[in-house]
Amino acid sequence: MSFRDICLAVRVAMMRHRMRHLDEIEPIGSCLFLAPHPDDEAIGCGGLIARLCAAGRPPHVAILTGGDKSIADDVVSSEEIIVQRRRFTLLSAKCLGVPEDHIHFLDFEDGNIAARPTEEVNRLARLIQELAPDNVFVPHRGEGWSDHLATRRLGKDLATAEATVWEYSVWMWYYNYWKLDWLMGARATLSDEELEAKGRAVAAYVEPKAVNGRPWSGDLPAGFLRANLKDMELYFK
Repeated sequence: MSFRDICLAVRVAMMRHRMRHLDEIEPIGSCLFLAPHPDDEAIGCGGLIARLCAAGRPPHVAILTGGDKSIADDVVSSEEIIVQRRRFTLLSAKCLGVPEDHIHFLDFEDGNIAARPTEEVNRLARLIQELAPDNVFVPHRGEGWSDHLATRRLGKDLATAEATVWEYSVWMWYYNYWKLDWLMGARATLSDEELEAKGRAVAAYVEPKAVNGRPWSGDLPAGFLRANLKDMELYFK
């Protein structure tokens, strides 16, 4: 285990201790999860999504980009990456219980969501208007990746005034972000069944490899995956 992984493990342990004092998240009404890339919804929110599906309340999930910057090279094209990662999204969703017609693929440019192309912003705005979700889930402000922060801003800008906006954690653990508003925090304590479903959903993304030998989702740090496959998920209102 690398020094960074050791530091991450200590930080996650400290945060998990703090999380145990948070209330359990109980989103009322319908839910829409916004994911910058294929896999963010499973890694950050897979347990809660599985819970909602098991309760007969399957959420909608919008994947903003095709995630084609993950491993593109002379052997694997961007077009092929998008096809494969979207296929994995449907397999992952099935593990969680999300119906296929609840998955929405948009065409923002991977690595440049912040450019906010008018056509794609309008598509997302129409989707939010049509679904009128009571809860919109966006990446946390401490995520570190520009696409994650841009997705957060888009979700907050386009959500209706009546909707509750929740921030979820994917890379926030890894980027050592400490300025957390614990008073607005909530946790999802995952049952064995929910954690198992989340594990299968994440594996659907990270285990398959392209012909260049690399996972389609890119080379995700082992410590990062361990941090996100614990039995609690962290959310902020």
